[in-house]
Amino acid sequence: MSALPRLRSGLDGIVWPPVATDEAASIALLATSLLTSERLPRASLEAGQGEQLGRLIAHHARHSPAFRARLATAGLAPDALTSVERLRELAPLTRQALQRAGRDFFAARVPPGHEPVGQTVTSGSTGEPVTVKKTAVTRLFWAACTIRDHLWHGRDFAGGLVVIRPAIPDAEMENWGFPVADVFATGPALAMPGTVGLEEQVRRIDRFGPEHLLCFPSNLKALADIWMARPEGRPQSIRHLRTVGANLSPELRASLTRQLGLPIEDNYSSQEAGIVALQCPQGDLYHTMAESLVVEVLRADDTPCAEGEVGRVVITDLHNFASPIVRYDIGDFAEVGGPCRCGRTLPTLRRVLGRRRNLFVKADGSRFLPRAGFESFAAIAPVLQYQVVQHALDDIEFKLVTAVPLSAAQETAFSAVLREALGLVAAIRVTQSRERLPGSVAGKFEDFVCRLDEADPGPA
Repeated sequence: MSALPRLRSGLDGIVWPPVATDEAASIALLATSLLTSERLPRASLEAGQGEQLGRLIAHHARHSPAFRARLATAGLAPDALTSVERLRELAPLTRQALQRAGRDFFAARVPPGHEPVGQTVTSGSTGEPVTVKKTAVTRLFWAACTIRDHLWHGRDFAGGLVVIRPAIPDAEMENWGFPVADVFATGPALAMPGTVGLEEQVRRIDRFGPEHLLCFPSNLKALADIWMARPEGRPQSIRHLRTVGANLSPELRASLTRQLGLPIEDNYSSQEAGIVALQCPQGDLYHTMAESLVVEVLRADDTPCAEGEVGRVVITDLHNFASPIVRYDIGDFAEVGGPCRCGRTLPTLRRVLGRRRNLFVKADGSRFLPRAGFESFAAIAPVLQYQVVQHALDDIEFKLVTAVPLSAAQETAFSAVLREALGLVAAIRVTQSRERLPGSVAGKFEDFVCRLDEADPGPA
């Protein structure tokens, strides 16, 4: 996009030229800055990361007991970690270690201007719940990177937007919401939780007539199958297909592009670190958000992968002064990419392997994106890991890994949480374990497994 779309004015009585105020002005300014920094020489990007690392490490060494102990175990002084190269001397942080740290993981204070501090509880796709605190600054960088994504792909904010995600409220809104509507004038939006049946999703999308559709890859595949089975095909109003939240395999990307006649615009993100990488508008490579994160891809021996190699994704959040997300092993796998033909110097990933998410199958044959309701787990008992397995239409197993045995009442409560999350009436059997649940042959773990499709899994 050669020019910014129409800004929304934040001053009463001023519509032209628009004047952004407060947080919206900060988002607009940072987003504009990112469009410049993404083309800096790689050495300049790395120098900026190193300078920011120095401030981040010094803060957490003073204010996070767990991080201070982590440095001591590694025999590292805080002022040593002022470059990405030196950062590699610190062993990666696992989800289990973050869980064990408890309250000591967080910084006791944040610098002025970083408030307010909030927190998010996430299982990612690993089934291992973790709590991470975030600040106004991490929110700012997420917002600016979101705007960057829209500007890269030339999306028209005046068009309608439909969003389908697991845990969002079911609502029709007059604008796109934060952050886009805080900065720009936008069209209307329709939000649907993943529990809405696919046939109902199709009906609502047809009625709304969106230009933009955002959902998980598996959900988009299911919609595409329905659209292609009807004479009129997909809604012709749709101009942009965006996917988030799960692995978009090359096979699925090719299948969806062929079926729907539109490119897929993918986004690799996590609740812990925000947007990790955005798909380039001029190809299938993913650019990492180097201004906000250090994204490493590591071999089994923790050495960096070379271009074309697949390894574990390890992330450092350069601006989170509430939680030391420093060399955090997020649990995903990715393939390192090379230089991109677009001219942006941000590092690239060729593929994000992630972990597969399956659609839950209802008794009537309809499918929807499942969720386990992990936000409610802590009120019942601490859960170290979970997995939901659909063995048959009426056979759902809820595997829970806990440090201490659950009572019968707690099992019943967990079963009720899952039934509500999935919209089920039938009973769910809870299986307790003290040992961590194994991953697949490839070493990956899926928090939801649908056994019904194992005879013909298809792309996922």
